[in-house]
Amino acid sequence: MPDSEALLRVEHLSKFFPVKKHRLFEEQSYVHAVEDVSFSVNAGETLGIVGESGSGKSTLARTILALTPSTSGDVYYQGEKITDFKVGHAEQKRLRSQMQMIFQDPYASLNPKLKIGDAISEPMLANGQASSRAEAEKKTRELLEVVGLRPEVFDRYPHEFSGGQRQRIGIVRALAVNPKLMFCDESVSALDVSVQAQVLNLFNSLKNEFNLTYVFIGHDLSVVRYISDRILVMYLGKVMEITGYDQLFSEKTHPYTQALVSAIPEPSTAPRKNRIILEGDIPSAVNPPKGCRFCQRCFKAMPECSEVEPEMREVEPGHFVRCHLYDPKEANER
Repeated sequence: MPDSEALLRVEHLSKFFPVKKHRLFEEQSYVHAVEDVSFSVNAGETLGIVGESGSGKSTLARTILALTPSTSGDVYYQGEKITDFKVGHAEQKRLRSQMQMIFQDPYASLNPKLKIGDAISEPMLANGQASSRAEAEKKTRELLEVVGLRPEVFDRYPHEFSGGQRQRIGIVRALAVNPKLMFCDESVSALDVSVQAQVLNLFNSLKNEFNLTYVFIGHDLSVVRYISDRILVMYLGKVMEITGYDQLFSEKTHPYTQALVSAIPEPSTAPRKNRIILEGDIPSAVNPPKGCRFCQRCFKAMPECSEVEPEMREVEPGHFVRCHLYDPKEANER
């Protein structure tokens, strides 16, 4: 759970979006996009966040970075409280440069009317990473080479590049301000499999070269598992499990994690024996289930699962699970 000495620490963070009312005296409803999320990220670590679409992964990242204001909870960076970046302008500028985000759609995050060289150089100048345009251009061309692009692409526009090249440009733009912590929001989900492997290897090499810390968001557990040291599993706005890479296949994982693991593709034509097929869709985030968020689709659900929400429990050192299966009291009663 949250570590007081971590680079990033999130405590009980929630984000609710109000639903438009259709009648004047109708009670206000909210979308529970992120609810009571707590975790920490140590310097030099890669934390993977995985879950189905609609589980709140991207909203969590945007709330941490104050791109979306939080409803409640706190965020700490290097021990300093930065919730919603309610600090002075200069301090906010410093924090923005140290925490960067690589978005899912690289084309939508680039100005189509701006040459990529200018899109990368301007943040350098604005954040004091370069003292002149000539110095910014030189650093930009060097960074383009680092990610496998030719320096000559400096004067080209976003529409002239493929999806993989645009994602590399997005990586360069994030690196331009010399960050310490990078959020990668579905950064390879829109790429071909071969290009995915290239970009993932690039992330690993950049991590060592620039001493980076990653929060890597994805819905494909095989991809997240490849790059992550620890994995956080989300479902319907809640954290279901936090576990290390080696503990992902242990017997004490959450049933939802077991379903995700069983869906990992295997290089074999033999039929899958342990494939877990979840029935139904994710429940409404406006009216989430009373007990466990996963109880309506869980293949191991018990009567208490629909009535009482389970607590986060440490079932092994560094392995936390939100499930009644691992409650000692429930186990004794059964």
